[in-house]
Amino acid sequence: MLAQDVEASASFYTNILDLKRHFDSDWFIILTPKEGPVIELAILDANNPIVPDGMANKVTGGILNFVVEDVHVAHEAAQKIGAKIISPPTAMPYGQERMLIEDPNGQMIDVSSHTAPLQM
Repeated sequence: MLAQDVEASASFYTNILDLKRHFDSDWFIILTPKEGPVIELAILDANNPIVPDGMANKVTGGILNFVVEDVHVAHEAAQKIGAKIISPPTAMPYGQERMLIEDPNGQMIDVSSHTAPLQM
């Protein structure tokens, strides 16, 4: 993920999700889960010279998804740091509660937790 403010982006994700800093520098931060499978969320300064020309401002329109144990805990954390909440936790018909938020770079984030499927 590219960011205009690497530190603000890393703080956003560590405050809302159960992630820790795995690697830290002034232009590149890697976040990993505190527990569970090892994945990495790399946040890179969009203005760093290793970013290919034309990629720093490329809009993809994607949604970054995170499945957490309890979306309500993430919602409280998002409120506490003043994150832009697009929609609060909402029961979805496919068996999850979903919250949509925006990160400091304008990236839409889907934070969900599993529930029993709704009866339609």
